[in-house]
Amino acid sequence: MMVEQNKKIFKWQLRVDGSSNTHGSGAGVVLTTPEGDSIECALRFDFKATNNQAEYEALIAGLKISTVLGADEVEIFSDSQVVVNQVLDEYQAREESMITYLELARELLERFKEYRIVHVPREENEKADALAKLASATINIWPNNISMIRLLRSSIVKTKEVGAVFGERNSWITPIKEYLVNDILPSDPLEAKRLKYKATRYSVLNGELYKRGYSRALQRCVGPEEAEGILRSIHSGNCGNHAGGASLAHKTLRQGFYWPTLFADSKRVAARCEACQKIANNIRQPPELLQSITSPWLFAMWGIDLIGPMPTATGGAKHAIVAVDYFTKWVEAEPLVHITETNTISFVKKNILYRFGIPNTIITDNGTQFDGRKFRELCDKYGINNYYASPAHPQTNGQTEAVNKIIKHNLKAKLATKKGSWADKLPQVLWAYRTTERGSTGETPYSMAYGAEAVIPVETSFSSPRVQLFQPEINIDMLKCGLDELEEKRARTNKECGVPTEGSQILQLACA
Repeated sequence: MMVEQNKKIFKWQLRVDGSSNTHGSGAGVVLTTPEGDSIECALRFDFKATNNQAEYEALIAGLKISTVLGADEVEIFSDSQVVVNQVLDEYQAREESMITYLELARELLERFKEYRIVHVPREENEKADALAKLASATINIWPNNISMIRLLRSSIVKTKEVGAVFGERNSWITPIKEYLVNDILPSDPLEAKRLKYKATRYSVLNGELYKRGYSRALQRCVGPEEAEGILRSIHSGNCGNHAGGASLAHKTLRQGFYWPTLFADSKRVAARCEACQKIANNIRQPPELLQSITSPWLFAMWGIDLIGPMPTATGGAKHAIVAVDYFTKWVEAEPLVHITETNTISFVKKNILYRFGIPNTIITDNGTQFDGRKFRELCDKYGINNYYASPAHPQTNGQTEAVNKIIKHNLKAKLATKKGSWADKLPQVLWAYRTTERGSTGETPYSMAYGAEAVIPVETSFSSPRVQLFQPEINIDMLKCGLDELEEKRARTNKECGVPTEGSQILQLACA
């Protein structure tokens, strides 16, 4: 009679397996119903996990799915000898994380009327093993018949419940929104600090998360499912022009939408468009050597002008030479004792060429210091286009003229009656100009040039948040976050691109 009881056939059968490697970690779950139907699910972890932890995550996810689907008795098969024997109390769990996993697994097992857990060889657990390897692999394309779910955090991490819609549970939006709305942070101190820095560019308005962008003032943050619809609408909707991947991504940004994998997703949508494939031009040219792809030319156009004469400063300086970059509005200036071609050439080399690289264009007036033989030879030597403003229309170099007015105004405000110390105050004026928002760009020249705001004295005197919370390793990460596309490139470098959730809602709810 005891033999017959041990050979009882359970109505539900659950096969689980976990996998962890250098690329990532994941789990595979195969649940067979009493009717013989098979539910297959792969889980990718957005956190680091050892092989034993991945095995426990697979077991816990499988038990949650079984509970949601109404299983009352289940037979569990796992190829992890450690997990099976710890659950059966034959092995002792010593590590704190293993103890916590074991307690959670036993808590879930108590929900069943009856269960049996069995250790099986890997070759008898092929389906779950294949799903686990698929989830931990570095690929972003998944079979349509397999549910893929992303787990943002470990099952043993305690978090507060958030009243968010179901679609945001496994979304990249959730951690940022949880912090901004409910002040919830990850349990990992390092991840918590990273989230705090990242959240400074986000805000919540009317329940929606927005990111402060460069192409638009505010860009609405969207999840994976909504992102797919936005891209297809812009690409092939009523106003779609079947643009390529890069054009599609930039148009999406201009329309006011954002998510971290925008550029990668845009390329994928454009590449898989059937209409684009049918009407694509056939390349009939023979293969040739690869050609370099052009990249942006930073600090490509400078305007240069003179200020003066001004009161004689220390050292006899009566003039100042000023250069401004037309895109970032970055300004370089230097006091001059004599206006000569040699001094002008020295200024261009030291403050432009050696600091910002070779520009494409320099715009000046018709002064002899800019129109001399040596200055022309300098421009010819480095391939710089030297354009001159017409004497009848000096506004053709109006950018520099406008900057000159600002510098002179700020110098007057700082000097009061001590007019002769203007040369000593010039660096302070330049610093103030570079860290003040310009109306034409909506950004400070410092931010336009370096992708982040400079730390000014008031922040160190009154301890601003970024001074108080400064950490060198976090700062290195944040320096990489500049423009919209750079944030996505950083995500692709440090971590695999996020995988759009394709699992059914009931499976996601079980593993959430």
